[in-house]
This record gives sequence, C-alpha cells and structure tokens, in this order.
Amino acid sequence: MIKVNEIVFGSEQFSNGEVSYKPVSIKQDNNVIELYFQDNKDIADLQFAVEFIRSEEPESKISLYMLYVPYGRMDRPIKGYAFSLKLFANIINRLNLDKIITLDNHSSGITDMIKNVFVQDINLYINKVTKIYEPDYLFFPDKGAMKKYPKILSQKILNTYPYFYGEKQRVLDDSREIISYELFNGELNLVGRRVLIIDDICCTGGTVIRVANIMKQRGVSDIALWVAHCENNVIKYPIVREDSPISKIYTCNSIIRNYQIPEIEFVKIVV
Repeated sequence: MIKVNEIVFGSEQFSNGEVSYKPVSIKQDNNVIELYFQDNKDIADLQFAVEFIRSEEPESKISLYMLYVPYGRMDRPIKGYAFSLKLFANIINRLNLDKIITLDNHSSGITDMIKNVFVQDINLYINKVTKIYEPDYLFFPDKGAMKKYPKILSQKILNTYPYFYGEKQRVLDDSREIISYELFNGELNLVGRRVLIIDDICCTGGTVIRVANIMKQRGVSDIALWVAHCENNVIKYPIVREDSPISKIYTCNSIIRNYQIPEIEFVKIVV
C-alpha cells in the first residue's frame, strides 16, 4: 500500500490490472510518501506517486517513509538468483528522493546501497515495549541479532535488562532447515522469569517457537516477542495460537495489516 500525504494512492484497479490513480492534495514544500509493502505492485505505485508529485510541484521535496525495505533479506549475490536488493536499490535511487526513513534494517547493505537513508531509532520502540511488557531479561535469537542489538540499544536499556542469546545451525542446502539450537544464558537464572525476544523480522515464527519451547523447559514463566517487521503470513502459524509459548507479539505496522487478534499488539511511535 502507498499513501501520499496520508491518503491512499492507487487502491483501485481495472479488470486488466491497470491501476486507477486518483489525485491527492500536493504541497509546495515537502510531500511524504508512505510505503507499506505487500507485493511488487507497491513498487510500481511508488514510482507513479513520485511522478505525480513532480508533475504537480516539480520543486517540492519528497520524503519516503519505508520502515520495512523490500528485498532487504536478498542482500548478497547467490548463484542462480538475481541480486534483488541491489536491483531494488537502483530503482529507488533513480527516484532521487530527499529522505528515506527506515527501521531496523535486516541488512547493513541497505544504507550502503540506497541513498539518503535515515534509520529510525529502535530504542523509541524498545523503551515503549519494555514498559508495557516489563521483562526480566532480553533475548537475541541468533548470532546476527547478538552482534547487532547490543550496539544499537541504549546503555540504559542494556543496564536495566540483562540479556542472553541463542545460536542455530541450519542444513547447508536450499531447505535451510534448523537442525539444532542452543541457549547461552551464562549465570542468568531463567526460572520464573519473563523474557522479551528481540528481532528484526518474523515470517512464520518457526525459530521463535523453537526458542520459546526451550526456554519453557528451562523454567521461563512468560515469553513475548518484539519484531520490527511482522509478515502477514504469521497469522497462519502456531506462533499466534492459544497454545503458543509466545504470549504476545509486539510490532510496528510496517508490513502486517488489519488483523485484530489479541496476540499481536501494534506499537506506534510519532517522531
């Protein structure tokens, strides 16, 4: 979905797939486009939105609010596949946008490949989530998360909530199946504790379910998940069922849309 100055742009389609773009009010100084990625139609709609703004106000600045960056996980050349993030970056760069706002990018390559990227402060969200959930500990579910979050979370958060991490091993083939998982909690006593898992993206929740079940076996009393980007498919999987070891998913509205279920709570930050 694309919004231009808070109004949905390109929501109607003709029977042949062409889109009906109804005009929206354009400002002289700065215009904001919001991209909430659902499929590649949104990329085409974005290009139409930029062209429309420039046709109305050629000299105005254009900011893109794109918390989730499409193709961010395809961040390296892989044999047999196109380098999708690089191709998407080329498309965005040709739009010559003045500012692009993102959140908790899966790949550091995003800020290298896409021009004028500003990464929103994740601490604004984590502060809010920890006040709501009141965890005893934070948990980072893989090596990448353990490497990233202690560097970008504030010292106040890290001093308030001790953290630990886990590591997974996958089969080295196209299935990428997880074959083992290990927790590293050091001297932290997990019995009766509340744990907030922190990660950037959740697709099916398979890894998180595995982690949470291990934690439950170690005596953890309650487990919640903060994930910056929660895919729509998550509602089809056990992570949101009543018997899930995850009591709550906290996320922003970067991807997931219009699901009023108690297991998911949206966290909105105004900056």
